Amino acid sequence: MKNSTIIPVLKTLDKKECREFTKWLASPFFNQRQDVIDLFQYLTSGQHLDEEKFLLKERIYRKLFPKESYDDAKFRQTVHFLYKQLEQFIAYKEIESDEYAYPVAYLKALRKRKVPRVFLNKYNAMKRQGLGSKSLDSTGLKHSFALYDEYSSLLVEIDRTKDIHLQESISAFDTLFIAEKLKHACLALSHQQVFKTEYESKFLEEVITTVEADPQLQTYPAIAVYYYGYLIQRKDQDSDEHYFSLKTTLQQHAEVFSESELRDIYLMSLNYCIQRMNKGAAPFVREAFEIYQDTFQQAILLENGVLSRRTYLNAILIAIRLKEYDWVEKAIEEYTHYVETDYQASFRDYCEARLAFERQNYSQARKLLIYFDSNDILISLMGKTMLLKIYYEEDEYDALESLLESMKTYLKRKKVIGYHKDVFQNMLKYTQKLVRINPFDKDKRVALRQEIEGASPLTERPWLLEQIDKMG
Repeated sequence: MKNSTIIPVLKTLDKKECREFTKWLASPFFNQRQDVIDLFQYLTSGQHLDEEKFLLKERIYRKLFPKESYDDAKFRQTVHFLYKQLEQFIAYKEIESDEYAYPVAYLKALRKRKVPRVFLNKYNAMKRQGLGSKSLDSTGLKHSFALYDEYSSLLVEIDRTKDIHLQESISAFDTLFIAEKLKHACLALSHQQVFKTEYESKFLEEVITTVEADPQLQTYPAIAVYYYGYLIQRKDQDSDEHYFSLKTTLQQHAEVFSESELRDIYLMSLNYCIQRMNKGAAPFVREAFEIYQDTFQQAILLENGVLSRRTYLNAILIAIRLKEYDWVEKAIEEYTHYVETDYQASFRDYCEARLAFERQNYSQARKLLIYFDSNDILISLMGKTMLLKIYYEEDEYDALESLLESMKTYLKRKKVIGYHKDVFQNMLKYTQKLVRINPFDKDKRVALRQEIEGASPLTERPWLLEQIDKMG
């Protein structure tokens, strides 16, 4: 049974959901089979979902029907009924989490049952609660369209010769279509950057033209955010004006969006800041830092309670670049435990070492780096590179030469992606040239400086040039 569809789904239930599903199965309205209850209790006991020996069909069958010989058809039927109940329960939980899903469904039922007075009372109450307003995300806009569509359908059933308020339904659908079109356009652009995939999308340019021609549409947060988000992701030009419009809209209407949607929007903003930073636009270092500050404080960048180690590291490195050392100390203390468990210790050690290094506390940094290693190859190489810089700046040339050789071996032995491999190989190459150059030979210093300035990729270029400048 280990390959059964039901197993991975059951593993997603937390303790609270297990208790709720137990009550669900105990209700005769949903389930009247004791074997289904027994199967669920067996599967969720101890380590039964994780250990193969507990998932043998014959073993489970003996637990459910101790006095019977194994009957595969009967066993499959029990599993089938449990899975059907699990499907309904999980769907119910999803619908329950949507504040408008049940009211809209109830409204539809009232129309079908032909109770217009009760329908209108519920319709007006839902509008007072905010459905149909501008301050909704795309899910809310879907329900707004459903609200107006049900209202028009009710009026048609009462008297199709009178005004059925169809314009409200049409306008709600147009708003929903535009918001969804822009949202998916942003998603497509984001994916294209990572997977180098081209997506076809009909009517997108018409949607952009429509939004630009009708300023009222930009008063809908779900449209404005993705309109500006789309513009800042286009590669034809820098879009600082649109970035700041996106920032303002998000500051004013963040509460409109779900956590997952907010995470995507902030990551979209961060990517733009990083692109501008890479082009030398210094103000966007501060912009990126402020986004990290806000999203860390509100736990927006967590996904299933986990903070990506790359996001954690990028935030701290940007803060260090701005000399926001107090924030870095606080971030290491408060957010490291959100990082993937296998990487918490090494990423904390690296960040603490980097902070000590920037404060020129080389002895503290060295203590953290001397035996530093990680399952993450890149962070291991970054740690070794920092130690290399410490050895150079403190004239520990024997240790430096030894480290240079060990890093060359490490790069040959490990599977490092091409670009990153070139970055570290160039760092080793030019550090070795720094060690061997005659510091009093001006012509060789100038030649090395020019070579370093033209080398690519070389992320440590500023440090290398700084060492040449110190020579005279």
